[in-house]
Amino acid sequence: MTATAIVNANVYDHETGKFFKGSVLIEKEKIKAVTAAENGFDGCSKIDAEGCFLTPGFIDTCSQIGLKETGLRWEGDDSFEPMGEETHRLQVIDGIYPFDPSFHEAVSNGVTAAHVVSSPGSVTGARTAVIHTWGITVDQMVLRKHLGYSFSLGDIPKRTFWERTKTPLTRMGIARQIRNVLKNLKKNGNLAETSVFFRCHRADDIMTAFRIAREFDIPFHIIHGTEYAKVKDELPAGGISVIAGPCFQPMDREELRNLDYTMYKTLFDNNVPFTFATDHPTGFVRHLHLEGVLALKAGVPEKTVLNSLTSDAARLLKIDHLTGKIQRGLYADLVLWSQHPLDLTARAVRTFIKGKQVYHAG
Repeated sequence: MTATAIVNANVYDHETGKFFKGSVLIEKEKIKAVTAAENGFDGCSKIDAEGCFLTPGFIDTCSQIGLKETGLRWEGDDSFEPMGEETHRLQVIDGIYPFDPSFHEAVSNGVTAAHVVSSPGSVTGARTAVIHTWGITVDQMVLRKHLGYSFSLGDIPKRTFWERTKTPLTRMGIARQIRNVLKNLKKNGNLAETSVFFRCHRADDIMTAFRIAREFDIPFHIIHGTEYAKVKDELPAGGISVIAGPCFQPMDREELRNLDYTMYKTLFDNNVPFTFATDHPTGFVRHLHLEGVLALKAGVPEKTVLNSLTSDAARLLKIDHLTGKIQRGLYADLVLWSQHPLDLTARAVRTFIKGKQVYHAG
């Protein structure tokens, strides 16, 4: 593969949170060099990025992309399996359809990786995975085949089980199922070196997730955390991290009545590590950029927002040794933006995954 140099770009530095005028050399899937000069790139293909902004690809830290396909009903929905407590043995990679049009939406809007999580329809979800948003097969796309286990609390699993089994599932019943699964996983040593995710919106469900995690002495992440502000003073410092959002979605359920983008500022003010999620198609993958804009509007600093979309997201998903920064030796997962990426009118001009240009706005 011929080396490619992106020159004269405003390049993002995750350490300073600033952009500097520079160039990036891509060779054999990875970033070969990052420099403030254009010199030394003779003999390679060049892309003049004058006036554009270069960032790492954005990472959606909770998505159902490829599991719940665009424009299809039940026949395109492989996002959950409501068959009982053994669903933790399933793997999301077995349900992802790489030709879902949503993947084109992802790359055309600067999203190069996603953490694929079962829908909240199951109390216990399938093993989650982290994938690139471009590829012919799932095996080509995988960044981390088995990241962790996901669990759901709240009204959606209650409704799902009632509609399918007529079981009067309560929050007590949900908590019991989660404890049973975690007990078996811990007994078999399956919780070592893995991540645990709890989907929850309401304050009481957040506290239940924390209570269960404390009982099993496991690190965990909250997905959504809509009513975190109600219980923030009851949670110990350093005891929680949140995959937050999406805030840009219909408020069509009682659990979402307190949904507000100011939650991002609340998390920041309380020193809670957080990243962004669209939970596509709950929110759309093309709106991941918008979640960052909303956080900026709420008062979260620009550096925090951009790192939460890139390097911090990669660290949470345990792929920071592969991607998430513009750094020599990492995959060339890069996005060239027409304007500052947190400008509401910014659009992706070119998107690269593993050094391959997978989108060009023309």
